[in-house]
Amino acid sequence: MNLGKIILFSVFLCQLVLAEGVSFQVSSTALTTQTGTTNEDGDPESNLINDLKYLAVSNWLQSYLGNRYTLFDKYVTPEFAEKYILDYKVSRANPSGGIDLVGHLDGDSLKKWVRLVESKTRGSNQIKPLWIVSSNLPGLSVSPRDTANKLNNSSTLQLLSQLTQAPLQKLNSKLIPADSSINLEAPPKNSSEIQSLCSLAARQGQTLVIWEAFTACGGCSTPRFDIFVYNTQTQLLSFVVGDDLTLPTRDLSNPDAMKRNLAPIFQQFQNEWENAFSEGSIQEVSYRIVLENVDSYRTLKLLEGELSRGNGFGNPTLKKVASKTAEYEIKSTLSVTEVGQRLQETQLPGVKTQVSKVDSSTLSVKLIR
Repeated sequence: MNLGKIILFSVFLCQLVLAEGVSFQVSSTALTTQTGTTNEDGDPESNLINDLKYLAVSNWLQSYLGNRYTLFDKYVTPEFAEKYILDYKVSRANPSGGIDLVGHLDGDSLKKWVRLVESKTRGSNQIKPLWIVSSNLPGLSVSPRDTANKLNNSSTLQLLSQLTQAPLQKLNSKLIPADSSINLEAPPKNSSEIQSLCSLAARQGQTLVIWEAFTACGGCSTPRFDIFVYNTQTQLLSFVVGDDLTLPTRDLSNPDAMKRNLAPIFQQFQNEWENAFSEGSIQEVSYRIVLENVDSYRTLKLLEGELSRGNGFGNPTLKKVASKTAEYEIKSTLSVTEVGQRLQETQLPGVKTQVSKVDSSTLSVKLIR
């Protein structure tokens, strides 16, 4: 079996393992020096098991994050760890008289949590949403380019701003109302319009576009409301939520009735928003990593492990292996320059990584011994 087939088979096996959780084994002999989470309440053995769960999750995060773990340590408690333990069993065969805990933890969910914390930390520095409102309803006509101007004197736009801002506040982000530069009258309908809108937002420094639209339903007595979220880096629609309102058009000026009708849609928005950031998809850009001078399968797996450690990258996807070259696709919220710097800082026994070529989406990395 050649190198390429071996690697692809290995990746497949890894995916199967991850789908069932990450295995762990921890011993009570390590608690006195690593946790210090003594709990005076409850059964002593239950407290010991809780501490071992904490140790399992803490050890995994330290392995995944490396030196960056210090930024997350304050959040990791026995109560936190409990949520990420999938299953466990207790073994009393420890020669020192202690116990061992063996089981599986939810590594995928822990990675999502890490991405949420990182997004919150970056906040307003990297999450800059352009906010656009449009409406073609009688009595509630709003042009996208008037969003900023109408915000001060429109109770409807003020309500929308309040409802939209609520989930953004958790990530320390704030809406940027659109001005006269917007040249569309309705949410983009095709890839060309999406690219045009995203390019405009990106030139102004915005990383996302949140477009909220009221539209009349042909033959209906009630309007529809939708929220579109676009990623300006990938120039794609990230997600959309919406529904027909049960509120007659004549009652749109009633703030209490409007809030009740919009609440379910904004709950959907909050769920999708948090999922998108925990998945890392809403701000991710795909990069092609070309590894040169790869002399063995072992070296390749070591490098793949480094790409998977949570150093600002998503899980690498192997695309091609040929001779001494391997190509991966990674996803990251980092700029191409930051990705290159972190690849250059990668340390492997007896191997130095040198970024030899960089463009907007591809990094060539040469291995030097």
